[in-house]
Amino acid sequence: FERAAQLMEGRARAVETGAAWSNLGLAQAESGDPRAAIITFERALSSLRPGSDGPTDAEQARAYASAALNRAQAQLALADGDGDATGQLTDAADGVQEALTHLSAATAPLHIGMLEHTLGLIHMRAARAAEARDAFTRSLTMFTRSAFTFQYAIATFNRGRANEAHGELEMALVDYEAAAQTLDPRLHREQWLEAARRLADVEQRLKVRHPGAGRSDHIAGLLGAASPDVRMRMTRDRLIRLVELAPDLQRNELTSSALAALHLLPAVADSVLRATLEALMELPDGVLQSALLAQLDAHATLGEDDRLAADRRLDTAIQELVLGPQRVRMRDILYASGWERP
Repeated sequence: FERAAQLMEGRARAVETGAAWSNLGLAQAESGDPRAAIITFERALSSLRPGSDGPTDAEQARAYASAALNRAQAQLALADGDGDATGQLTDAADGVQEALTHLSAATAPLHIGMLEHTLGLIHMRAARAAEARDAFTRSLTMFTRSAFTFQYAIATFNRGRANEAHGELEMALVDYEAAAQTLDPRLHREQWLEAARRLADVEQRLKVRHPGAGRSDHIAGLLGAASPDVRMRMTRDRLIRLVELAPDLQRNELTSSALAALHLLPAVADSVLRATLEALMELPDGVLQSALLAQLDAHATLGEDDRLAADRRLDTAIQELVLGPQRVRMRDILYASGWERP
């Protein structure tokens, strides 16, 4: 790589020369020499800097972002060793933020997600948990579960670490659960085990803090306190993950969630119920059926007066939120179970 970069310097396109320097830097980092790698990545950045070789295209912007990402990761490795941690972390964060200014979500979603995720790791290393949480959240606007499943799981797990470090145990619980449910233990056993371990640890700490409350209770409380947009996003994310569970596990989780929401104040419980119904309208019919029957399972645990009140709130929500065939389908599912409309 070094010979290639030297031969191409001044002769090849900037993106080609920069790629050779970047590959040399990666080889140096892999061989345990982050100081040399940082210097080499800086040469790559010099070759790739937007505007250094005429108009910048998307390919050059992505190559520049990759070199900045690799440099930041080498600086993180150096900060974890015997280097000047503060200086390395500040410089790494500045480099990542500068690289982000050259990227578009339309042409470089993976690069934006990786840079924001690395920025989160830098903030975590510098004990800036709130900034780390925000960076991981921004990375998740690129790392959607459908497009980048593994990256979504890792970024969600790391946001859980940031929430935990910031003292937000309920939010950490949500993130660790999402990571554990998304990671496939057959493919990513080590990462799955760590997510499951941290989930169990946070759940145990919350039991000490709130005796008698379970995971669904904590999540219901978060949903009830969230803004409508955040509540909808959280509800949708959780229901989408439940689609992949075995039917009996899915029904148990849905029942537990519905019962936890019923323990909230009526107005808050209604807001959670409405978000759930809206999210269910986007999901397969089997999940809709399972969720509605789980809602009735939760109602059946209440006393007669409370059950009737819950039935009325469910019926009102369906009447006001759901239109046409979907409303008919929901009521058909409820009637088939023996439910009587109040």
